[in-house]
Amino acid sequence: MPTMLDPLRQMLARIVPRDALGYARSHGWSQFRKSGNLMVFNRPEAGSLDQVLLPVDASRPDYAERLTDAVEKLATFEDRPPAVIATDLLHFDADVLRYRIASQRSERGTLPLSQAIDLLAGARQSILAAAHSALAPKKYHPKLSRGEAQQLLERCDLNQTEQRSFVVAISCPLRAVDEAAGLFPNNETFTRRTSVLLSKALAELDRAIEEERVNSIVDQEKPIISANLCEALMKMRPLQEDGILEFLPSWAPSTPMLDKSIPGSIRFSNDKFPAIEDIYRQMRKRDEPQADFWVAYVDELRGTESQDHTREGEVVFTLLDEGEAVRAKANLTTEQYSVAYGAHNPVKPLVVFGTLHRGPRVSRLDPVTRLERFDPDTHDK
Repeated sequence: MPTMLDPLRQMLARIVPRDALGYARSHGWSQFRKSGNLMVFNRPEAGSLDQVLLPVDASRPDYAERLTDAVEKLATFEDRPPAVIATDLLHFDADVLRYRIASQRSERGTLPLSQAIDLLAGARQSILAAAHSALAPKKYHPKLSRGEAQQLLERCDLNQTEQRSFVVAISCPLRAVDEAAGLFPNNETFTRRTSVLLSKALAELDRAIEEERVNSIVDQEKPIISANLCEALMKMRPLQEDGILEFLPSWAPSTPMLDKSIPGSIRFSNDKFPAIEDIYRQMRKRDEPQADFWVAYVDELRGTESQDHTREGEVVFTLLDEGEAVRAKANLTTEQYSVAYGAHNPVKPLVVFGTLHRGPRVSRLDPVTRLERFDPDTHDK
């Protein structure tokens, strides 16, 4: 009969013994002796009798069952769910960055679709922002398009859902980027440099808000916190008043984290986001927005019907801005609304001419002076 542990055992069956043994060593367990098909590990603390038994032969039929027992014991010591440890074991040579939404609704393991999409978009942007700051610290990066950062992002994996409220877990391989030797001190890889910078930046941002010294972030001489990172957090803001956004980094077992000052959990309650938005607005240097053409997809039609049964009013678009998807609201005339209505389809883009006013979560197109179906033969944007 299937049990609740079956999915975990299926996951663990894919883990090679070498990675499981390496994980135990990297987390402070010392190899003691081999006993049949099991390797016995002891805790290094003097007088400790705690042991973990890890299987060393993946071909045996009880391999996944024995590994499940070991992971459950490791979970008890680390105070982390077994599925989280299993994910780290599967990604032995990758840092895993987790973004967790905790609220009454997310306890059921679900989120509104729009919030889940924003959570993924914000997680993506936070990694890109940290990667750019690792290469060149700036208060604002006008374009998140550096080759090394894009290469890292392309090699990252989205892991399967974990049972911890609602969690997005992104695996970042340490050797995702082909980099020149000596790019960073101590032979640190670009991935690890990015993961560390992201963790330290979020921890410093949280401390500054708690200690009411927001200006210290804005006045950084060598900034690790950028407006881009603040914008990413705003995208991930929980919709519920009781909601919390939690960031949980875990480090590739193949390359243990030696800096013990980095917290294992950084939490942003909903009441911290106004301060994050204030930092974002102060750090981003804005040029006066100019009217331009945008390739746009219609997401939502929110217009109102008039007495002659025509509609006009608000429409929500997804715009493509230098490869980035931007949600933007616009108020349309009756004629424009009719065109948008006919293109309310994810594969039918429009071309919109208007002025884009960027916002941390939703932007605004105002005014819209032209709107028409996209023709690839006549439009080059």
